[in-house]
Amino acid sequence: MGTGIEYQALNGQEAAQHLNELTDLYTEVYSESPYAWGPEHAALFRERFDVQRRQKGFARVTAGEHGSLVGFGFGVTLQPTTPWWRNLRTPLPDDLTAERPGRTWALVELLVRPPWRRRHVAQTIHDTLLAGRSEERATLTVLPAAAPAVAAYRTWGWTQVGQKRNPLPGAPIFAVMLKGLRV
Repeated sequence: MGTGIEYQALNGQEAAQHLNELTDLYTEVYSESPYAWGPEHAALFRERFDVQRRQKGFARVTAGEHGSLVGFGFGVTLQPTTPWWRNLRTPLPDDLTAERPGRTWALVELLVRPPWRRRHVAQTIHDTLLAGRSEERATLTVLPAAAPAVAAYRTWGWTQVGQKRNPLPGAPIFAVMLKGLRV
């Protein structure tokens, strides 16, 4: 953990008060290669975040230093009707994709500004978000070209189980990863 970095867990209502700050960090990180995402992605992030922050199991952790946001992560518990397992490039077994209440927590975002990377900020956010979760497992999607992120997730115990493409025009292919949360 970096010296002077403070971590804070916020509920959905508290998180909404920081949406502009979150959007700024999102825009900064995802404007970099390999993403090169523009304002339309930031607008979509804001729309989705407003829905996600109200969902069951929402959890968010921020990292700040000297009053500035340097990173954040958040996720939600998947519901039985989730579209999470749609648009897979290769079908997965039903026993892997079937959701029931409380089965899977999805890590939706984990972002850290470049100057704070490789200082265990992302790992601390990640570990804090997953600590004490009641779900059996967690899932996430990651762009395979984001090699440092993929390597970090593997180091932290995640396994790729498939690939999917989000249903947006021109959307890239993402790796779908899983991690068990119970021993």
